[in-house]
Amino acid sequence: MKKITLIIAATFVSAASFAQTQAKPLPWQKETKLKAATAVQAPATYKKAIKKADAMITEQPDGQLYKNMYGYAKGFISQWGMIYEDVKDGVARDFVVGSDGAYYMKSPISFMPTESWIKGEKGVGDTIVFKLPQQIYTLDDGYNPPVKYYASRMKYKLVNGENQYVIDESSQDMKFVWRNDSLIKTNDEVLLGMTSENGSWNGLGDLISATTINPFVNDAPKDPTKAVKYIFTFHPSERTTTQRISQVVIDGDDFYANNIDSKVPEAWIHGKISGGKVTFKGYQYLGLDEGASQFRFNFPANVFYNEEEYTTEYRTLDEVSFDYDETTKNLTNCTYGFMSNYGYRQIALEMQVMMQPTFEVWNGVVAKPQNPKVIQFQAATESPGWVIFELPRNNSENSFMDQANVYFNVYFDDELVTFYPDQYTGLEAEMTDVPIDFSDSRYDFQSFGLQHRVVIYDSGFSRAGIQAFYQDGDNRLYSDTAWSDGSITGINDNVSDAAVKATTFVDLSGRTVSTPKSGLFIKRTVMSDGTVKTNKVIVK
Repeated sequence: MKKITLIIAATFVSAASFAQTQAKPLPWQKETKLKAATAVQAPATYKKAIKKADAMITEQPDGQLYKNMYGYAKGFISQWGMIYEDVKDGVARDFVVGSDGAYYMKSPISFMPTESWIKGEKGVGDTIVFKLPQQIYTLDDGYNPPVKYYASRMKYKLVNGENQYVIDESSQDMKFVWRNDSLIKTNDEVLLGMTSENGSWNGLGDLISATTINPFVNDAPKDPTKAVKYIFTFHPSERTTTQRISQVVIDGDDFYANNIDSKVPEAWIHGKISGGKVTFKGYQYLGLDEGASQFRFNFPANVFYNEEEYTTEYRTLDEVSFDYDETTKNLTNCTYGFMSNYGYRQIALEMQVMMQPTFEVWNGVVAKPQNPKVIQFQAATESPGWVIFELPRNNSENSFMDQANVYFNVYFDDELVTFYPDQYTGLEAEMTDVPIDFSDSRYDFQSFGLQHRVVIYDSGFSRAGIQAFYQDGDNRLYSDTAWSDGSITGINDNVSDAAVKATTFVDLSGRTVSTPKSGLFIKRTVMSDGTVKTNKVIVK
């Protein structure tokens, strides 16, 4: 296996994190002197072609579908106001040999996934000609007039002393060959670029594009029904630990485990048992992350922070090994770990890091979750608020919970909250029961191991509550509800069926205070059932 090493310079020094924030382009992203051609006027022939262009194709055409082919591209991306050469591996692309005799390619520009298609016609031999421009995207932010974007043929040109790609006046024919179940762009000198209606380039496009029938298959056990639940524990950073349930199948000297990569949880990795060890070798294909339209792979890896160079280093390895206990069937003592990634040719820095992982058989004890702990509540005013809280991974019997069955509810005052997509636009449907590890694309819901954050847009209520539950078949096993009114930080004011009978606060001098105003206090709560709860609280 080819070893891949990636070193990322860190903006801030932190020896306690495997994965640092990206501070500069990736090694294969070469900064160019190209400028987006915003001021270049498109030729008259292009403007006429735009007016005659057919409507954007958003429905899958009839014909023979080649679903989720495997794509590789070299081209350009635009970020931070600059244009970079880039490479993209593992792009998922659909292709249709149409029943009308035409050919259709979905999401033609690899660096900008879209739900649209461009149409081609048969050329000489196995050539397909896509007559451009063809619309592939509409930007509609709801505030400004919608902007239509097109796939266009572009060429390099020096304009007013600036390096640019501009509309190719000589031809708008973009040629591919369809050969041996592969779709390959024929001319690496012309750019399949993304332009606005006036022909301005936005910095995105493919110079090299090759798409083929996906040759990879996930290496799964022959009989997944033999799976046993294990606790998969790993460190995504030096300060955090993540645990989740992994299904494991042991078949002779074969060890299979799934739910390694949270983006493709049903995918398996395959190791070999020998001499008291389980060894995983080389990159292993996992499957398609549909949300990103890219294929995921798992690598043996070492990820660490280099204190001398102030960098985080990502290194793929030939293999990683665990100690294997024949009696308990547990896997422990892995020096390095895994890294899941888009594509197999390079590290895409959209990986999942799993250092020092272990696999331990789950005892299967089911009980209600431990009570949540509200860390911070900030009410929404002129700007959104939030609630930050912790949800323990173990239940009230101190047994690890199958996270697939754990959810939480949010309460505003005493009202159960339902989140709607018109307000929480990162949601695809309304949601009341939130999965414990749920995060959305807009970051209204974020999960950081035990800690969670939910953004609040509504106002007019005085406190927020969090309650967890475990879905055990048709039954729900609820925790108590943790409340915060925002005035106290670090309080876990769990409410049970018993009512509060009396509450007193004692300051650090031992004096009873009726209304604490500022500082550290001991809160003593007497419930109607006779139980007494004592908490340390900080009043702002």
